[in-house]
Order: sequence, then C-alpha cells, then structure tokens
Amino acid sequence: MQRVSNYGIDIIKYAAAILVICFHCESVFQNPEINHLFKNVLCRVAVPFFLISSSYFVRKGQKHSSDYIKRYLQSLTKSYLFWSLVYLPVGFMWIQQNYSLSPTLYPIALVVGLFYTGTYYHLWYIPATIFGIFCVHWLLKKISYVVLFGVATAMYLFGSLETYYGYIENEGLKLFFDQYMNMFITTRNGLFFAVIFVAIGFFLWDYREKILGYQKYFGLLVILTGIVLVGEGIAVYSNVGIDKNFMVMLIPFTACLFCWSLHIKMNVKINIKHLRDLGKYYFFIHPLCILWAANLVNSYDFFANAWLQLIVTLIATHLLSTLVITLSKQLPYYYFDLGLMLRINGLYMQQLI
Repeated sequence: MQRVSNYGIDIIKYAAAILVICFHCESVFQNPEINHLFKNVLCRVAVPFFLISSSYFVRKGQKHSSDYIKRYLQSLTKSYLFWSLVYLPVGFMWIQQNYSLSPTLYPIALVVGLFYTGTYYHLWYIPATIFGIFCVHWLLKKISYVVLFGVATAMYLFGSLETYYGYIENEGLKLFFDQYMNMFITTRNGLFFAVIFVAIGFFLWDYREKILGYQKYFGLLVILTGIVLVGEGIAVYSNVGIDKNFMVMLIPFTACLFCWSLHIKMNVKINIKHLRDLGKYYFFIHPLCILWAANLVNSYDFFANAWLQLIVTLIATHLLSTLVITLSKQLPYYYFDLGLMLRINGLYMQQLI
C-alpha cells in the first residue's frame, strides 16, 4: 500500500487556523460581495476540515487502541475546560454588554456555555467535536454507514435552514424553525453541524484503501466542488438568512480537499509538530488578540484600518502562541492547573457580580 504523508493535512490545517482568525476579524475587503465570498465561503472551509481531520486520526488511533477515543476525549475536555475558564470573564462581560441578564441567571448561562455555545464565541467547536465523535462512534456500533450518512445529512440540512431562512416559503416549517431558534439560539452545534463531518472522517479512514484508487481525481474534484461552493455562496449572498454557518457544498468540497491533501508531496523540510502546535494555539488565543487590536483603535486612530488590525492580530497571535508553546514545555503543570484558574475566576466573578 502507498505510504500516505500527513504534511499536506498539517499545512492546510495551519492555513485554516489563519482563516479562522480572518473570519473573526472585521471586514477584510471593502467590496461586500468579495468580502462575503472570502469570509463566508473560503473561511467557512476551516471548521469542517478540522472536524474531518480530527475524526480521521481519532478513527486511526481507535484501530490501534480500543480506549483511544476515551483518552482523546478526556484530553480534549481537559483542554476545553482550561480555555473555558480563561475566557469566562470575557464571556460574562460580553453577556453584560449585549443582554439584560440577571446575575442570578449566570450559573445557567455558564452551563449553556460549557455544554453548548462555549464560554466565548469560538469555543463552541470543542463541545460540538466531542459530541460528534461520541455520537458517531456509538451509532456505528448499531447502524451502517449508509444509514448514518442519511441521518447525518438530514440533520445538516435542517441546520442549514438558518443559512437559507430567506428561501423558506412553507409557513409551517418557518414557524417551527423560529420556535427552535428562540429556544436554542443556533443550529451550529454537534448534532446538526459536526456529525456529518465526523462521519466523513471515520469513513475515509475505514475505506482508505479503496479511496486510494481514486487519488488522481481528487484535484479535479476539489476544483469542481469549489466552483459549485462559490455558486452557493453567491446564492446565499443574494438572500441572506439568519446566519451563514452552513453551506451544503462544504460537505463534498472539504471531503475532496482532505482526500487530496493526503497525497501532497513536500520537498521542503518543515517542523510539522511545531506547525500543529501553532495552529492549535492560534485557535484558542486569537480572540484575545482581536480584542487587544480593537482596543488600539481607541488610542491610535490609524489602527481603524481593517487590514492593519488583521495584521496586528495575526502577529500578536503568533507571538503569544509561540510564548505559550515555550512555557507549556517548561511549565506544563501551570498550563493545565484547572484549580488555579478556578480560583482566579472565582475572585474575578465576585467582583463582577
């Protein structure tokens, strides 16, 4: 069997981490159509690619160790709890600025944040990933891939109603969806969003030898599905819905992109381990750098330029991520000291309330 390199996957994941930062920053392009295609088409590729990649290697690890998924989810949960505590004060300040929420409801908001939306806007991805992996792993013990993909696709299509809300003509469906959104805020969660991409990752590992036979077609498929994805983006821009988290063509495009990335040949030596660590910390740290860059506008008018803010955010994120990687190697017990973070946040929340 041909040896498969992970270099292409790691490079695309690193680029995807940068796209996540770009997405969360202010408008990058002045032209609204171009900015929409960049942020809501290109940048939206990042999270599905992360999900497929993570689940692919989780499935690989499971085949070598029966308790691998358990250990992986425990490690991911531990990391998630740490970063949730880091962002907890920022999240509560955001709630105070945007909602009239009584302090007595803060515990409920905390539970919702931890298990559903994240304590800050980017952290929703982690509980969605945990749910997706757990759910797909459990379902595959009971049903076939055919049934799984049918169910997962139906869930994703329901979730995509928030993107295509402006196209819904059936009043009964619109009323039902309105009631759902009033209760659950968003369909961007593990059930409606993550399951389909996790299922793809599991499937691509289980059938990797058969898929290898179609290797020569993946480059063309990436181009073709990418063109259709752009067309879908234009359709969404023409009639904007509630949000734009879901794009139907993300499913085939990211699947083809991942398969193509498995066979990218690299002639340049790259420290892949460092690249992986940078991408991971870019994701966790970048909102802090975005807040810092935005605050610079209050002191220096020239920072009002969107491109300058983006560049400053990218540089700050890289430097801070590099610092955290260095410290985590020297002082790993500080990085994972959840008790310390609980005490710090406890004192802060007392002052906040």
